[in-house]
Amino acid sequence: MDRIPRWVVVGIACVAVVLYLGSPTGAAGKSEASADDDEGFGQFSKDHPLGEVLNDKALVYVVRPTSMGFAIKSWFLCDDDALGVNKGSSYFFAHVDPGKHVFWSKSENVDALEVEAGKTYYIQQQVRAGGLKARTKLAVLDDATGQERLAKCAKHGVMTESGRRRGAEIAREFKDRTAEDLARREKKAQEREE
Repeated sequence: MDRIPRWVVVGIACVAVVLYLGSPTGAAGKSEASADDDEGFGQFSKDHPLGEVLNDKALVYVVRPTSMGFAIKSWFLCDDDALGVNKGSSYFFAHVDPGKHVFWSKSENVDALEVEAGKTYYIQQQVRAGGLKARTKLAVLDDATGQERLAKCAKHGVMTESGRRRGAEIAREFKDRTAEDLARREKKAQEREE
């Protein structure tokens, strides 16, 4: 019997390692039910709590109901504050002061929306293929669609202290790009009106 070429053995070994590390029980032996994400930015559990509607705050649900780009984290910020981080099939909620805010998402790109606070919002982080990792786009959902997509999320996320620190870094680093995105949107809206 002929020997298998070394490059074939190495290639098979590499594929096996990649599959193992990408599996729910790979790497450090974490199971899918693990509470921490890989970098400690968030804790994800199978609990499905709902936010309380407060008279003086807007309740914002941020959902990522699909598993596309499961391991890619999508940061979600309000103005200059990180509200949370999602990965595939997860959600979180936050209370936001009333008024006009810029909600934005960060993955490979930045996508920004302006909304007025004072009610319950459902915002979906839509994930699409990008150059090096997933790209994110935001969509404000109506109540019925938002509740439906929220129900599809398998895990609830809560940002950790290291997640808050990393979120603050992202807010500082990408603030200018968010302003550019808003200016681009305003220009397109004006062009459509003309």
